[in-house]
Amino acid sequence: MEHGGNGAIDLNNGRLSVRVSYPGEVYRGSRFDWNGFITQVTLDDRYTFCVPEALVPGVGSGGQGFCGEFGNEEAIGYEETYVDNYFIKIGVGNLKKIDNKPYDFFRNYPVVPLAGSVTSSAGRVCFKVESGNNDGYSYTYNKDIKIDKNFLTISYILKNTGSKKFETTEYCHNFVGINNEFVSDSYELKIPGCIIPENIVGEIVLGESAITWPENGVEQEFYCVLKDYENTPEYSWELFNHKTGAGIREAVDFEVAKFALWGSRHVISPETFIRLELAPGQTATWTRRYEFFY
Repeated sequence: MEHGGNGAIDLNNGRLSVRVSYPGEVYRGSRFDWNGFITQVTLDDRYTFCVPEALVPGVGSGGQGFCGEFGNEEAIGYEETYVDNYFIKIGVGNLKKIDNKPYDFFRNYPVVPLAGSVTSSAGRVCFKVESGNNDGYSYTYNKDIKIDKNFLTISYILKNTGSKKFETTEYCHNFVGINNEFVSDSYELKIPGCIIPENIVGEIVLGESAITWPENGVEQEFYCVLKDYENTPEYSWELFNHKTGAGIREAVDFEVAKFALWGSRHVISPETFIRLELAPGQTATWTRRYEFFY
């Protein structure tokens, strides 16, 4: 483990190099989890996997690489919070309710960041935060990132320490572009089970067992949700680029509540969601394991 400069920690085991930013150093927005914000993964000094959400500075919501988000469709306590008061966003802090419009993850809400700690050792870094009490909502959250050979594992522990039950979702917004290759038919996204897409937007090419894209690339954002998604212990999704000969697989240890696919000209983002329902005192644990290969 090395201090990577620019507010980052570099994990390196000789095969896999992972750059993880310190909370608030690279990203300070109100959408993504500030903890464990992974900006680059490099395999054998030959293949990179992370790209920014947008190539134009200031466009988009500031995502990059592997960054998570809690409650992108619903914010805990938002409806019961008065304008100019604060509601919680797990992994970010307290967000100011600026008006009575419905919560929108893409809006920029003023943030009072979480207090927390970062501890690191060879091949591992752990983030711990305590939210404090906000109108009966309170939690502790640990996020542990470690590397082993060509595997990256992210482990989560979330405990409800408040007096109110809360429900939310969490997913990792995987902003992937292998060696910065733009989206085309050189990419193939393999999904377990049958591929039954809903709400398709943009140019997506459907095969019997995989998703790909037009030979000449895409010009607009694309999106879909997979109906009747089937997860397996081996992998949740596999993205392979035939031009570079490299790929990435994600495996999770939870029942996937939703599988979404988003992307644009330069980025592909397969997203597995977990639904979390925690009564006071309850704790949830879950894990994402990424394999990088060629």
